[in-house]
Amino acid sequence: MNQATNRKSQGQSIQRLFLLFALCPLLFALPSAPASGQQPAETDAVLKAMQDELARSVASLKMQEWEKPYFIEYQVADGDSFSVNASFGGLLYSNRSRARMLSVQVRVGSYDFDNEASGFPSALVAEDDYQALRHGIWLATDSAYKLAVEQLARKRAFLKNRVEEERVPDFSHEEPTTTVLPRQTLTLNQAHWEKQVREWSAIFRQFPEIRQSGVSFQAQLMHKYLVNSEGTKTRRPVILIALQAYAATQAADGMWLTHSVPFYAGRLEELPPPQEVAGAIRRMAEELTRLRSAPVLEANYLGPVLFTGQASAEMFSQLLAPELCSQRPSMEREDNGELANRLNRPVLPASISVFDDPTQQKSGEQALIGSFQVDDQGVPARRVSLIEQGVLKNLLMSRRPRKDMLRSNGHGRSAFSGGATTEIGNLFIEPSNGKSSADLKQELLKLCKSQNLKYGVLIKTLSDGRSGKGAGLSAPIMAFKVYVDDGHEEMIRGASVGEIATRQLKQIAAVGSDRYVYNQIEGGGGSPFGGGIGISTSIIAPSVLLEELELKRPTGTQQKPTLLDHPYFNKK
Repeated sequence: MNQATNRKSQGQSIQRLFLLFALCPLLFALPSAPASGQQPAETDAVLKAMQDELARSVASLKMQEWEKPYFIEYQVADGDSFSVNASFGGLLYSNRSRARMLSVQVRVGSYDFDNEASGFPSALVAEDDYQALRHGIWLATDSAYKLAVEQLARKRAFLKNRVEEERVPDFSHEEPTTTVLPRQTLTLNQAHWEKQVREWSAIFRQFPEIRQSGVSFQAQLMHKYLVNSEGTKTRRPVILIALQAYAATQAADGMWLTHSVPFYAGRLEELPPPQEVAGAIRRMAEELTRLRSAPVLEANYLGPVLFTGQASAEMFSQLLAPELCSQRPSMEREDNGELANRLNRPVLPASISVFDDPTQQKSGEQALIGSFQVDDQGVPARRVSLIEQGVLKNLLMSRRPRKDMLRSNGHGRSAFSGGATTEIGNLFIEPSNGKSSADLKQELLKLCKSQNLKYGVLIKTLSDGRSGKGAGLSAPIMAFKVYVDDGHEEMIRGASVGEIATRQLKQIAAVGSDRYVYNQIEGGGGSPFGGGIGISTSIIAPSVLLEELELKRPTGTQQKPTLLDHPYFNKK
């Protein structure tokens, strides 16, 4: 049979599939109600509904000549959240909400070759109504199965005439696990937090140069459920507390400048005391006020840069962390990341090792929000040694295999809804022979002298927000020139980071002996409640000195300053 005949036959098969979807009723009947007086044995209605519908789907889900699913998974994210936001001493909003999201994954084919994708997330009733829950799961399963069959047909048609040298399985087979933890309750005093957030936001009344400001507080309890046809069953309560103050000002030349201070915790008790939060907000406003008057970086800079504290942790978060997460694209055999094909090769200086350990709860006395017992694919969390004395030894894995790593190592993670991808938990950057902050500054000046530079650059804060592999570094917020002649520091503004690749981390010239813990939220619209809970992660990193980095001066026109003065500070 020639290729044209093959394509025609495959096209007719797909057309029959579409017609079948259009004409056929739902694949199996709505589950019948139990006899009068009969109650589900499982006291958790959500878990009971998931298990019962899974058993029925495994036994009966089949569409005429198309194959049965070999794997079915149900995930439910059951969220109870409270959020409050205030600006300049006044409440913007206060809201308490409940929501449940269901994600159904149906895989057709085999672990070696399947449709790869799953069904779309959908809303599930928030009440513990067993029959209503079964109804929602039933409808979502039906849609996910039909979609899976269609996807597999398209994939077979696409790959029919392609020659593959080596096949890598599409999905890993994992041993079943059971982790059913007690349910919890989100208990807090809403009136107290409304008053507290108002008071924190009123701090900005002390800073006439701040144009925009606000404080947000969010607390969410998420019960994550998972059952699958391999026998895995999990129920995990996840509490996340997010507190953030943010501010913006405008320099005399029209440049807008922003700054923020976030606090993330896994319990209310882990937040700093109110007076400590107030002090951090006040320092942030003072820094932003000084930044407004700082000189602009007048020329592009190429030379040594010292990252300290939050900036160093954010640098590793943006550059290194995504590359350590295996992300094999759909229908591809290989991960296309920068480090994906550099196993057993140096990727960092020999003085640095890296591991990820979601089982650790703290670093010193500071709690880590990237901790978990089992990942969002039902695989137990485990410590993974990634880079040993600068040499890449391993990658973080979900259930999406790659050529040389066929099993998950417990790092498949998802946000409020949607499929799991590979993500860090608690990423530790471990130096050997770290230097003090004073010695690091001297190393910076020494490098500048060797390159005939008048000054080096020190960066203490980067704007947050990872955006994936190859996205580079976000812009500095708190950056300083450090002059070679006497070591004095001068704040600068407006700089942006030029092109930088992960491989440039091999140019780290010195490492600090400090450990900065940076808790952050990935996804979810930049917060755990804007578009979903997001994924909580932690970076534990030392200060580092890069031998060479390009910083670019600002270009283009700036916005005109506001026409009238701030009404609060204008007493006329």
